[in-house]
Amino acid sequence: MSTKVHVLKRALARRERDELFAAFSLSIAGENAIAYHAEVVDLDWKPIPGAGLDLVIRAATSDGAYDAWTRHAEDADAVGTHRVKLTYIQPATDESPAVEMECLRTIDLDMIALLDELGDLYDEDLALGLAIPNAF
Repeated sequence: MSTKVHVLKRALARRERDELFAAFSLSIAGENAIAYHAEVVDLDWKPIPGAGLDLVIRAATSDGAYDAWTRHAEDADAVGTHRVKLTYIQPATDESPAVEMECLRTIDLDMIALLDELGDLYDEDLALGLAIPNAF
């Protein structure tokens, strides 16, 4: 059984902030932006067939690529925890040649949705005067 938490205003604000930051980073990186391939993998770093969440994205940083993958997974109604592997080519420098790199991050889509919903509830309580601002 899978459940999907509806898109909340905090989730929309988070996504908009991430997209603005990614666009700003890309404008600074310009020609130096990197193409990332994001795919869901198992514990052995092997791709999970049929996951349907693979994404190729051009980003300035790996954080930007992970944020893009998270938005992609949310749009695909994915839930749960996923191990996401990024594969990319590290650009060449004067000291070293271009090298293929991999990095791994565990992304919990349910926790992200829960934190967005709790944030929305706090905002509503704050607006109603039921919460103490900056109490935590």
